[in-house]
Amino acid sequence: MKKVLVIVFTLLCATAFAGDFKLMPGLSQDDFSDLMKDISLAATPTPNSPAEPLGSLGFDIALESQLTNIDEDSAKWKNAWDNGDPDSAIWANRVHIQKGLPFGVDLGASITKGANIDFTAVTLEAKYALLEGSVLTPAVSVKAAYTKVLDLEDVDLQSGLVGIYISKGFLILTPYAGVEDVYTMASEDSDNVDLDDENVNAVRGMVGLQVCPFPFIVLNIEAARGGDVNQYGLKAAIRF
Repeated sequence: MKKVLVIVFTLLCATAFAGDFKLMPGLSQDDFSDLMKDISLAATPTPNSPAEPLGSLGFDIALESQLTNIDEDSAKWKNAWDNGDPDSAIWANRVHIQKGLPFGVDLGASITKGANIDFTAVTLEAKYALLEGSVLTPAVSVKAAYTKVLDLEDVDLQSGLVGIYISKGFLILTPYAGVEDVYTMASEDSDNVDLDDENVNAVRGMVGLQVCPFPFIVLNIEAARGGDVNQYGLKAAIRF
């Protein structure tokens, strides 16, 4: 347990922040809108798990890492970096816990920490299995989630998410896919710009594969596309 706590602390606290994210005077209203969509997608977790429910006694305790590619040559990102030279991706690490309940319901919570942009995101989620899946049929589930982003320079941001997912297990492999709608509410509090609040929407699709090489141990790889960004995720978890 002590080793697990050390790993969690390292992921959340010991990443090196570039500290360069800052809204600059050249940022337009349209660019601010698109920028908030990119950041929201990076901070709002993808599922990183199949559609099948955990069951009444089930738990999923995971460490996740996600890379979100951004267009570093675009005006929106050049005007959101204090030296005009942004990174090409947003890297974030996450601790994610899910608990199974009766009737196909899973509840979850996660904390996401930016590695090259200094932010913390807290997410609460609820998932319900429309179909729990069987040997012959896939699992289908729906999910709703809320994310609040904290400590992001010049920006106040929160998002709501609804999604639908499908998965089918084959021995130790469980491929899955899903579609999500991410609705973002954002405002700025910068001295450099005077921009209106933005409410923006992005549809995100993803495919993933869960591998269970040993009992109670799962590894996950996932790719997603939403708005203008591609996202790639890895997960290691204790799942039972």
